[in-house]
Amino acid sequence: MQICWWTGSDEKAIIRFRNGNIYEGNISMKCMHGEGRFQWADGTVYLGQFVENEIKGKGIIQWKDDTWYEGDFAGNLRHGRGLYVDSRKQCSYAGTWHYGTKHADGVIYFPGSSKNSYDGQWVYNVRHGFGSREYCQMSGYKGEWTQNVRCGKGLMIWANHDFYRGEWENGVMSGYGFYIWGAYYNNTMSLPSLCAYRGFWEKGKRHGYGLLNLGYGLGSYYKGEFKDNKKHGVGKFVTNNGLILQHKHLFVDDNVGVMTQEQNAEIAIDKYTQIVEPFAFDLCDSSVGLVYHVEQVIKNIDKKQETLKEIVKEFMEANKIPTLSFNDETQDNIISINFRDIIDFEVSSLIKALRCYEINLNNIYYQYSTICNKEEINFTPILIRLFLWQLYYDCNIHDKGLTLVEIDRAFHENTQWLSRSPHNPFEKIYFWQFQHSLIVVASKLYAKRKLPGKKPDTMLASAFRFFMEKDVLPGVGRKKGKLAEGYGSFVSLKGLYGLYHSLGEPCTIRTFLSAVRHAPHEIHQNKPELVNYGCNKLGRNVYIFGDEISYIDDDPMKSNRENFSRNHPLKLFNIGNMSTKSIINVFWRIFPQVCSGKNIMDLNVEMTFFEFFQALIECAEESIHIADEELKMQDKLL
Repeated sequence: MQICWWTGSDEKAIIRFRNGNIYEGNISMKCMHGEGRFQWADGTVYLGQFVENEIKGKGIIQWKDDTWYEGDFAGNLRHGRGLYVDSRKQCSYAGTWHYGTKHADGVIYFPGSSKNSYDGQWVYNVRHGFGSREYCQMSGYKGEWTQNVRCGKGLMIWANHDFYRGEWENGVMSGYGFYIWGAYYNNTMSLPSLCAYRGFWEKGKRHGYGLLNLGYGLGSYYKGEFKDNKKHGVGKFVTNNGLILQHKHLFVDDNVGVMTQEQNAEIAIDKYTQIVEPFAFDLCDSSVGLVYHVEQVIKNIDKKQETLKEIVKEFMEANKIPTLSFNDETQDNIISINFRDIIDFEVSSLIKALRCYEINLNNIYYQYSTICNKEEINFTPILIRLFLWQLYYDCNIHDKGLTLVEIDRAFHENTQWLSRSPHNPFEKIYFWQFQHSLIVVASKLYAKRKLPGKKPDTMLASAFRFFMEKDVLPGVGRKKGKLAEGYGSFVSLKGLYGLYHSLGEPCTIRTFLSAVRHAPHEIHQNKPELVNYGCNKLGRNVYIFGDEISYIDDDPMKSNRENFSRNHPLKLFNIGNMSTKSIINVFWRIFPQVCSGKNIMDLNVEMTFFEFFQALIECAEESIHIADEELKMQDKLL
């Protein structure tokens, strides 16, 4: 039985319970109803709303152990949105409650630091769903949870700056994931050199197929099988100079595999094909892959047998090599032997030429790896194909009748150079690949089409030296075009590449014009409004973590402003106020072969993303200029 005093309906009252509890506040129909204060015998106090003797609505409750809650109540329990604080332990929870339990979305701050927290989804007091867990200022996890443990897809950063993005199971890495050792926040457009692993995990260890980048910016990596965190089984190992080692027993427990005699017999040792025994290779061999260039130059010599015999005889006489009879049985072997001598000398000369320009090449590689940066970096950068195109553009390659598409195809033809895609602008170009690319261009521009004269005359090495002296060294650092001028920093390169790719890779000038101009039978259609694209600094391109470029919007409210949907290509190609002649003139400044005098010669010239970017920005600037002039003319007429 309780002893209480009350007055009429909807009045204030004080109610004292036999167990020591006290209520003071509004009552209605003999029930606590409305605003009131309830104090338990142990000192706990509630101040807030009541509905028919139940705590329900908005209120605040203070426990005797210095913990308190302020927010929504239902059925005498915390239910709805509210804040719970433990003053002694300095921890709190702000979010949604479900009848006394943390449920749905909420943020909890654990004792010790404001950086020790969890912000995400809950299910009955358990972290379950998607959420972010911050362990300290330098460590945290963002991803999926199941029953308070990391499970599903998530991203983790440890206090030692290690980084992992991938799949989890029972709180450890399991499934496919990307792990970086010593990662950091990179707020630049330079691609960092990573010591990273992409592949499969099992119970927190590398297990299964994966790719291990060894860092240092030299391009060495291992791609193959792992077992219990060690390289084991079938694999391919690429050294710092492009030497490729591949075998079904390449590694055993992180050590080079010991093969049987039968397995040794399966491996051919050939200096010119670069296939060697995995345990007998020279990492300092600077001739890796150079034979291919020489062979390509020799292929351009007349292949007719009679002419070939004369060429070989002239070469032998010029270099005082004893002449031999050319009968039908021996002539092929003799020619092969003497061409091998030519190859050896060409390779040796080319190595000397590369050493001669070693310092220059290293400086050029670093300069163009950071060409779009305004701030200094403290890491070793890796060149991407987009910036390599910028180098060739600065060297006036287009004026010599050579296009970037042709260079890419020539480089991609040799599988030993490990080009994954012929025209991807964001693909890594390591230093050894950079050297091969320069040799390819030098060969196409200046290599002799006949055997050299007396030594030290060469077909390819002299061409490379000439290319360096005439084109590369004078052209380095010009920063021609719109990419390095500034637009490359804040125009979304990844989104714009998607638009370019939708036209076909590589697309032609004719394809570009077809996307820009309306067909005559569509002239009645309304033209889209002009888009001042590329001139409003809405964001910037950066490599935040890892080796994938991202576009960071400076204004989060406008993150969805740019739409690069392939279904609406005309949205960005909104340069309808430009004449076809003006657009062709833009391409003519890039490709001299497009026009001859006033005549259009070729609209089927293929372009890479770099030339597409250059042309599109120029067209956008010209379109905006025309629109401004039209507005000025209208103002004068008015």
